[in-house]
Amino acid sequence: MAHITILLAGLAVTVFGFVRFVDVFEEIHTYRAVPTCATPAAKPGALCAARESGRVTKRWTEADDGSTTYKLAVARETAPTDDYSVGEAFYDDVGPGTIVDLKVLRGKVLEVSYHGHRAKPMNLPWLKWIEFSALIGAGVALVLTAMYLDEVDVMASMLLASGVVAAVATAIGSAVLITIQWPLIVTLVIGIALWLLAAYAGLRTLEEF
Repeated sequence: MAHITILLAGLAVTVFGFVRFVDVFEEIHTYRAVPTCATPAAKPGALCAARESGRVTKRWTEADDGSTTYKLAVARETAPTDDYSVGEAFYDDVGPGTIVDLKVLRGKVLEVSYHGHRAKPMNLPWLKWIEFSALIGAGVALVLTAMYLDEVDVMASMLLASGVVAAVATAIGSAVLITIQWPLIVTLVIGIALWLLAAYAGLRTLEEF
């Protein structure tokens, strides 16, 4: 009975974690879809994003595992200078002193654009991101605990490690999926598949231990 109770608790925690993930996904989607104020798409009284000008103060590249990230430092009209990742073509077309357009909502930059080039900062709500990552990781740990409940005294550290690894993997993978913004159903299918893979990997690790 205890095995079933812990297993159900693990699945419930996981489901709640995915619900919170969907909330964050939809929040980011809604923010990105907000029209710019004073354009035909902006309806009277509805939420809209302001348009600001920014000035590129610096640009540089960062190499990591064979890939290159292109970065711009942009000074804003109403806030301190911030850094943004952009595409290679965007990077090549600007330099220090270039004026770029910023789409801003509630102080957050939703988009940086210049002559057809566009870059969308991640803008993850970090506390919610940590919350659902921890919940999904805890779900993996509880499911594996249910399977190894009779050996929990010996396996405790491994079970905890499995949950931590799953939480970290969730945090990294979800950040990518939320940023890409594929259709929600596609994103959920990928997320669930990755959760099952994490649970299976944890199970195989415990079996070998």
